[in-house]
Amino acid sequence: MPPELAPALDRIRWVGPKVGIDGLPRFEIAYDEAGQVTFFREHLGAEPDMTPALLDTVEDIPEAAYCVPFLDARLQHAFVRALAERGCLTIAGTYGKAVRDDTPTVLATAALADLFFCNADEAGVLFGGVDGAATRPGALRFVTLGPAGATVFQGDHRTDLPGVPANALDPTGAGDTFCGTTVARVLAGDHPAEATRRATAAAAQMVEHLGPSALWATAPAPEPPTDGRARPDDDAVDRLARRISTLAGTGGLRSFDFTGDLFPRVGDPHAAGWFTAATLQQFGFWHERDGRYDHPMIATIGGHQRKGSDYLWAHYLRWAATEPGSLDPAHQAAVTDAGWSAAAADDGGGDPYPASGTYAALARDYGRSLHALGTTADELVAAAAAQDRPLHALLRLLDHVGGYREDPLRKKAALLGVILRQRPEGFLPPAEGDDAPPIVDYHVQRTSLRTGIVTVEDDDLRRRLAARVVLPAADEAAVRRAAWTAVAALAERSGRDMGTVDWFLFQMRHRCPEMTEPRCAECPALGACHQRTGLFQPVHRT
Repeated sequence: MPPELAPALDRIRWVGPKVGIDGLPRFEIAYDEAGQVTFFREHLGAEPDMTPALLDTVEDIPEAAYCVPFLDARLQHAFVRALAERGCLTIAGTYGKAVRDDTPTVLATAALADLFFCNADEAGVLFGGVDGAATRPGALRFVTLGPAGATVFQGDHRTDLPGVPANALDPTGAGDTFCGTTVARVLAGDHPAEATRRATAAAAQMVEHLGPSALWATAPAPEPPTDGRARPDDDAVDRLARRISTLAGTGGLRSFDFTGDLFPRVGDPHAAGWFTAATLQQFGFWHERDGRYDHPMIATIGGHQRKGSDYLWAHYLRWAATEPGSLDPAHQAAVTDAGWSAAAADDGGGDPYPASGTYAALARDYGRSLHALGTTADELVAAAAAQDRPLHALLRLLDHVGGYREDPLRKKAALLGVILRQRPEGFLPPAEGDDAPPIVDYHVQRTSLRTGIVTVEDDDLRRRLAARVVLPAADEAAVRRAAWTAVAALAERSGRDMGTVDWFLFQMRHRCPEMTEPRCAECPALGACHQRTGLFQPVHRT
């Protein structure tokens, strides 16, 4: 083994037929001033002897497999197909020469693979550009854009991620580093967009070193850049975590089982599907005026005055009862704005939601994506429950479902997972290492700011938060990501599961509400809270 590659021997477990050093395929690569690539001295080695039949000699086919872009694109396609036939999650990339020399074969591989990687130039040849690179339902496609970042497609849903600044020394391996990091993070449980953020940081680090030297580092992988305007406060997190750890089993710290008048009866055969259809609408229950937060959504339904989240549960419970099948994918896919508003009407006949068109559009996207996947919500939940880590599996499946897939922090997906786990039916059985990520809605953001587990360093942002000004997405993201990190640390340091921690934080809305003075003396966080009661959550619909 060449000495530059010798460290790989300590990191790779070889499975399958062995070849001598001369049997390793290789090539040399050069870049011009514009970054264009030239391959030369290509050596096929033992590649012509590789056939998919060799997979039959492997005792344990992995659950996921990456097929390298062979010098012969047809061979890569044959391996991807063979791996798919053996039940593998298939992953493939490509390179410029293969794309230009055998476009139809590479296109066929891209259509077949569950995860496919290419760069912007290759996307231009294959799909007519990045805009045409959407993929089939249930698949992921990643297009790297050099210093500009990357684009990820979850089926036809697109997310553009910025690049990470780097002082490029050697661009060789940037694409492979991006691909490997993305795959590792997706398989570890990250949302595809979050995996892409981490991968761009890793690729930026890679190009700052000669050859593969960055790959041999033993330090943790680089983190993506953070917005320093808001940050978790470790001391405040420690204080609140200690308080949470002392409250187990008390009224201040009991997880909620999502039963009662607002929810389907225990044992209802359609309950899992009902929760899946309803939970994706759990956001944005407030009205604005003159560019500022004005008041929360409160309306009367069924003779009871309900606020925000509770109104939604009551609305969906009535909708399912009065129009059987209305929450099924086909019906949700066809719901009109007027139809959604009619189903949402309060006792006076009006639609109380502040952004009904948005809710209706999400319902349609939800129904259409499930239909395109050829499944139902009940089947989706059952498939997740059959896995070793049911909640982890559900989150990955929801990454392909409209209404859930859009949020890289998975607020609604995590909430659904906690609901399905904590319901008496136990739709998602508990498993080791299978907790939910933080569920950071606007109530939790307000709690994070007021307790001090998140500190806002930027004076202008802090002023606008206190003034309840409607914020752009980037400002909300600064606070929300800091809150996500702080809440994750609360769960870890308190030793409590995320469902319990989330219910503790969510219930604080009763004592630290939007429109009236906080009742700090009644709050279980008293003594572990900074009481920054003048701060307000970011006013932005997430």
